[in-house]
Amino acid sequence: MDELRINQLTKEMVAEELRLLGDPCQTAAGVVRRTLTAALQNPPEGTASDRIIEDAVKGAMTALLLAEQSLPRGALLVLAAVLDASEAVIDPTQAMRAALKGIAELRRYADLDRIEEVRLAIDGQFMGAGEVFSEFLRMPLPGDQTPAPR
Repeated sequence: MDELRINQLTKEMVAEELRLLGDPCQTAAGVVRRTLTAALQNPPEGTASDRIIEDAVKGAMTALLLAEQSLPRGALLVLAAVLDASEAVIDPTQAMRAALKGIAELRRYADLDRIEEVRLAIDGQFMGAGEVFSEFLRMPLPGDQTPAPR
């Protein structure tokens, strides 16, 4: 069975919502909340909750990046949405780690200054999460690409 990959779907849904509504970051968080509420209630067999969260967050954050929105504000709102949508289904620490991993994928496309702004915002809002986010930033990219030094 093909593994569920919702990052493209989430990215497209968020991008469409951004075109229609006034607050793109809040809209992105709302799409993530709705997506996860549905996807985590009945995940496809063999698809881990972590992967669902990571993909949804990656899609939403990529859409915000492409729409040239505030990545720090978007990240904080998306993280709150993840915690809200997943609280009855998955341990909050596990959900937060999956979401941070999804946000860390921005390193492929965003410059170091923007990534650092995101890290500082996360660190200021969620105690200890900034360091976890930094750990994900230091991990090798898939395909053995070397990440930029942090």
